[in-house]
Formats: sequence, structure tokens, C-alpha cells
Amino acid sequence: MSIGSGGRTNGSGLDIGVFVPQGWKLEYTGWTGPDAWERSVALACLAEELGYHHLWVYDHVETVPRRRPTHVFEAFTMLAALSQRTSSVRLGQLVTCASYRNAGLLAKEAACVDVYSGGRLILGLGAGWFHEEYHAYGYDYLSDGQRLAVLDETLQVVRRLWSQETVTFAGTHLAFDGAYCDPKPVQTPPPILVGGGGEQVTLRIAARQADLTNWQVGLDAFVRKSGLLERYCDEIGRPFADITRTHGPDCRIFDTDAEARAWCASDDGGDLWGHGDPEEYLAENLVGTVEQVTEKAQAFVDAGCRGLILWLRDYPEDETLRRFMAEVVPRLDVPG
Repeated sequence: MSIGSGGRTNGSGLDIGVFVPQGWKLEYTGWTGPDAWERSVALACLAEELGYHHLWVYDHVETVPRRRPTHVFEAFTMLAALSQRTSSVRLGQLVTCASYRNAGLLAKEAACVDVYSGGRLILGLGAGWFHEEYHAYGYDYLSDGQRLAVLDETLQVVRRLWSQETVTFAGTHLAFDGAYCDPKPVQTPPPILVGGGGEQVTLRIAARQADLTNWQVGLDAFVRKSGLLERYCDEIGRPFADITRTHGPDCRIFDTDAEARAWCASDDGGDLWGHGDPEEYLAENLVGTVEQVTEKAQAFVDAGCRGLILWLRDYPEDETLRRFMAEVVPRLDVPG
């Protein structure tokens, strides 16, 4: 499926999306809340104007890579607000933590954003991982297997709440008794992205229930996970082509390779995020010159990636936002 918006396209089968900064990665340290929000709105509107197909937010409430007392705008209220400031670009979360909200409330929030936006929601769902945030906010941090089971049941329940008049469900972790969920989404139904690349469980969940996947991994891992997803689809008789595979790398464009490497070795670049080997970071992310970024993006396209969801490392500036669409996208060779 395509996740492009309103018939707008980059002339190919590749949809391009970007995160809207919300403070999660410390990009708004030192800003006031109102100034940060004004900048986020401006960047979201600019992205739509430049031709990006979808906008994304993180579903987190505290910062990374270090916990700091600075702004982190909440995901669904942010999307609701952006739905009123944009007109055609799709709106998604990469990804909503299935255990941060009651699944019925999540279905209701998502349906309302779809209505507010005129049918532009993409619901991203994952099992959750940020245990410090769980602890700080008093959420139960279940075992890996239990969190994945909550994800699986949430996917089932949300689809039912979107489509059925009332829902009764008795799962291991979730229970509903004649629940209503109105208004229904405008889309029937909105697309669902399952985030996470766990090869034994998560990819099997995605094979059964995802419209889209997202793996923030290097090329070799992307190819391996694609093969496993195809195998799991074959096992249940689902067409592999029904699932759009997306990639969510960091992105920043530099004029020279030397500039990119110097930045990557700085506290502002790779060191800040604990990426370890700068060569590995550069290889796995769309960071470098226009030519280097194009080459790396093309490799993912050739491996079957049909959606890019970019975190721009020069936020809250807009240089990479502008240059990626103007200088990289036209160079990509994507099957129509």
C-alpha cells in the first residue's frame, strides 16, 4: 500500500516522511515552551509545502539520550494540533507504546485525530522499551514477552473498535465489555504501522496485522528482516506485497565528507548518542554529502524500502529538511 497523501507524490513509489521536532532528543533545550511549539508548527507546515508525504512524532514523555527537565510535547495532542495547521500531509507516530494507554482510549484518540485531519492518520504501534520512562511515570514494565502480547491484543482490539458498534474482548491482558468507540475513523480503516524488528515474535505479529513496518537498522539487517517477514507472510497465506516496509534513519546533509566526519565525532554528533563506531553510524544513517546520502538511500530502495521516515539531526534548523527534498529525492531511482 502507498502512504502518500492526497494524490501528491514525488513521482515514484517512495513516500518520504519526517519527524516534527518535539523536544524528545533535547533539540529544544533552552527554548521556552511556546517558542518551541511555534517552531514545530513552522517546520511541519514547511515540510508539507516542500512535498513531504507524512509527518511523525515520537510517543515519549521524557528526553533521550539523557533525562533532562526540558520540553517533550505529547504525541496525540501534538498530532491533533497539527491536524488543524496542515491540510494534506499524513500524520503518524513512530511508534505509540501499546502499554502507555488503555487500548480503548488509544483507539478513541486515534479515531478522533483521523476525523480532525479529514482521514490522514497512520497509527504506529510498538511494544515499548524505554524502561526509565515507564518507571518515572508509574507504568508497569512487563517482561518482553508480556509487552509483545499486549501489542498483539491491542492491534486486535483497536481494529474492532474502529469497525464494530460494540466490542467485547477477553484476552490475557486486555478486557472490554460492550465498549463503544465513536466517532469511527474517516478511513476504513486507517493504516497501521508495526514498529520493531524482533525476528521471532514482532515480525510474526507484523505479518498478521501490519499495513506497514519500520526497522531502524542497517542495510544488511533490513534485507534479512525483509526475508523473514516474507517467509512469515507465506506461512499464513498473506501477500508479502501488502506490507509497506519503511526505514527510519537519522539524516543530515553536509557539503563535504570531512564536515560530516568531524560532526559525527563531536559531542553534537555520534558521541552524544552513544553510537560507538562513527563508521558504523555513517554507514547505517543518511548522514553525509548529497551524493553519499543518495547512494545510501538508493540501496534501501533497491532492497524494497518504500517509505523513509527521517529524523533530521540539524533540527530545529531547516537546512536538511529543504535539501533532502530538493537535492536527494530527484536523484533516486524508484520503481513506479
